[in-house]
Amino acid sequence: MPLPFRSAVLMIVLAALPHAAHAQPLVSRREAVAGVAVVAGTLLLDNAFHAMVPDGGGTRWEGASSALNYGGRPQYALLLLGGTWTAGELSRRSDVADAALHVTAALAAAGVANGVLKHSIGRERPNETDDPLRFRPLNGHNQWQSFPSGHAVVVFSLASAVSEEARTPWVTALAYGGAAMVGWSRVYDDKHWASDVAGGALVGILAGRSTIRLLHRGDEDDADPPSVTVAPGVIAVRIPVR
Repeated sequence: MPLPFRSAVLMIVLAALPHAAHAQPLVSRREAVAGVAVVAGTLLLDNAFHAMVPDGGGTRWEGASSALNYGGRPQYALLLLGGTWTAGELSRRSDVADAALHVTAALAAAGVANGVLKHSIGRERPNETDDPLRFRPLNGHNQWQSFPSGHAVVVFSLASAVSEEARTPWVTALAYGGAAMVGWSRVYDDKHWASDVAGGALVGILAGRSTIRLLHRGDEDDADPPSVTVAPGVIAVRIPVR
């Protein structure tokens, strides 16, 4: 899929205020380097993992895998987030409503990054080839949209964003554990290489964590609150930065 949001064009509008350049980085260099190292290491193991999966995907855990795949579909995440925002507004829990908006912004940012990377890199899916190093950049066909895994981007952006908002160990463990299971299902179904999932996890975590930290930074500096505008075919997220 060209973008995780198949029927929507996602736009992120960053309103940068004067002294944003002096702010601390949203993601540390150590975190970024560690993530890239994990993806590179997984790339070396792609053939080994692929050899464990039957052509077309495994069947023993097919039911569980199919169910987990729903967790990586952004439309369901948006429904859940919309319901959470509505519940927060109706119960006058502004913290809950704001958290739902923050996580939605993180999901949108991750979706844009995923779409750009998929189209730019053009990696062939494992159910089409046994060679993990076949690429055709700028090819819009689904066959060449393997890296990164869109499902992994969705679930790990949600996990990282929810973790940043909740700051509770059991929430973090549950969120990342669930995201890892969705990532496993994509390899088990022979839809993605293992490094596609690792790459999707990296993109999702960086996008989710950076967006939430950026939004919280804006709140601390008394910036205008973030806003989400929904129109036919468009989800526009405005994130003020100070």
